[in-house]
Amino acid sequence: MAAAVELFARNGFEGTSVDDIAAAAGVSKQTVYSHFGCKENLFGLAVSAKCKTSGIDPEAIDLDAPPEVTLPELARRFLHLVTSPEAIRVHNVCTGSAETHPELGRLFFKHGPLETVDVVAGYLEAQARAGRLRIDEPRSAAWQLLGMLKAESHMRLQFNLEPVPAREVDRYLRDCVAMFLRAYAP
Repeated sequence: MAAAVELFARNGFEGTSVDDIAAAAGVSKQTVYSHFGCKENLFGLAVSAKCKTSGIDPEAIDLDAPPEVTLPELARRFLHLVTSPEAIRVHNVCTGSAETHPELGRLFFKHGPLETVDVVAGYLEAQARAGRLRIDEPRSAAWQLLGMLKAESHMRLQFNLEPVPAREVDRYLRDCVAMFLRAYAP
C-alpha cells in the first residue's frame, strides 16, 4: 500500500503500473493482484489510506471531545492533507483526466472527499447528539466546513502558485472554526 501511495502520487494513475508497485513493494505482481484485485481498487485504497494516515479517520477522532478542541486540530490535519504535494498531484491528475478516465475521478471522490466527509459528519453528528452543536444535517455541515477550510491555500497550490504563508493559514483556520462554531452553536 505504501508503495502504491508513493507511486500514484509521483507518477499518476497512467504512469504507474502494477509491475512498478510490485517492484517497489518487493513482492510479486501476483501478490498485488491477489490482495487488491486490480490497479483501480489499489488506487482507491491508496487514496483512502492517505486520508487515514493524515488523522482523518474515525479511530483518530475522540467523539467525546468538545468541538472547540477537536475542530481546530481536524482543520489543521485536513488542510495539511489536501495541500500536501502528493494530494495536489493526485487531485490534478484526476481532474486532468476526468474526460478520458472518468473512473479515476469517481474513485478519488469516493475514497477521498466522500470518506473524509463521512468522518467529519460522524463527529458532528455525535456533537449534535451531545448537545454541543445544533446541526440538523451533519453531512451538509461537514461539506461546508471542509470547503471553507480548503479555500485559497488549496487553490494556490493547484495552480502551482506561492503557498499562503503559515501564519496566515493558522489565522484563517482559527477564523473558519470560530465561524463554524458560531453558526452551529446550540
